[in-house]
Parts: sequence; structure tokens; C-alpha cells
Amino acid sequence: MGAIAWRRQLSVGQPSIDDDHRHLIEYLNELDAALNARVYMPARVAKTLMKLLEYTHQHFQREEKIMEKVHFPKMEEHKRRHADAVKAIGDLSNVFAKEPTRANGERIYAFTADWLVNHIIMEDTQIAPYVRGVWV
Repeated sequence: MGAIAWRRQLSVGQPSIDDDHRHLIEYLNELDAALNARVYMPARVAKTLMKLLEYTHQHFQREEKIMEKVHFPKMEEHKRRHADAVKAIGDLSNVFAKEPTRANGERIYAFTADWLVNHIIMEDTQIAPYVRGVWV
């Protein structure tokens, strides 16, 4: 695992969405640091995971509101992808809650980091032409 760096390819050109994505990457990097600390502390991982999950929900709500505002044609499909991710992360989090091992935390990190970067690059960039310059 390793820290994720913000890069130009992750920008959709809408300030609040880009800021949210930066914050999500920061939380993922905090989770990575907690998982790779010399002394593994499940409570630190759980606390960071909670912040990441809460912010993810907030971000999805904001992003979906913006998609509605600009009448993004693939909005329903995009919302389904968000719901699928929430379910998958929730399932992994439940496993971690029952057995807070480093390996279970690493599964959450691996899934979430991969999903987020791929989702931004493959899905969120599709909304870019609709949201550039839109302020909410």
C-alpha cells in the first residue's frame, strides 16, 4: 500500500467535487498510515475508517445534487455505482468490526482506494463537461 497523490487526471473541474475528492484521498492516506504504523492500533483504524465513511456519504450526496442540477444524463447509473460502493464498503467494515485485524483493514483500504481512483477517472470525469464552472 502507499499514499495516493492528487493529480490532474482526478480533477473534474468543479471546485466542491474536486475538494471532496482531495479530502477522500486524505482520509484514505490517513487509513494507510494507521494500517502501516509500527504499532497496529485497531481503534485508530476504526476511527479513521468512520471519518472516511461519513465523508463518503456526504460527498455522494453533494455530487448527486450537482448531477441533478446540471441534468447529467447518466445520473441514475452513477447513483447506482455509489450505492454499490457504499454496500461493498459497509460489508467490509462489518467484517472489520467483528474482527479488527490489520488484514481486514487492508482489505477495506485496497478496495476503497482502487474504487475511488477508478471511479473518479472513469466515471466522475464524464460529468466534467456538465459541471465545469457550476457553483453550489
